[in-house]
Amino acid sequence: MTTLAESPMTNPFANTKCGGCTALCCSYFALEIDTPDEPEDFENLRWYIIHEDVQIFVDDGDWYLQINRKCSWLDGNKCGNYENRPQICRDYSDTLCDLDGPQSDHTFRNIEELEAYRDTWVAEFEEKKRKKAKKARKKNGKRRKHGR
Repeated sequence: MTTLAESPMTNPFANTKCGGCTALCCSYFALEIDTPDEPEDFENLRWYIIHEDVQIFVDDGDWYLQINRKCSWLDGNKCGNYENRPQICRDYSDTLCDLDGPQSDHTFRNIEELEAYRDTWVAEFEEKKRKKAKKARKKNGKRRKHGR
């Protein structure tokens, strides 16, 4: 039975999807990082991922460094200071909740996963580079042939 103190009228948090949550979104924070453009860019990513409580994920083409550290205001599975929570928490939409499943394109939890992705990425990068160089050589050859 719900008491007056626990009713949605007196506890706005209880009235949200987050009210029954395990607080996954309060157990980490993520910062956008540079998307790798060159093979050397993976060196910083390797450095990040070898640290404890860190992972990297890609969401809609944007890369993020995830630091798995819980919010100091977390009280059990609820915000211990809900009325004074930061604006980023107020703006958070529960329509794409972490409980709903993975939202990212790629998630790297360790160096092996990152390096496997890097190796494939570098092979594709090199192939695109070869094709671009071949196309440029072909274009230059046509110019010389036609006297342009």
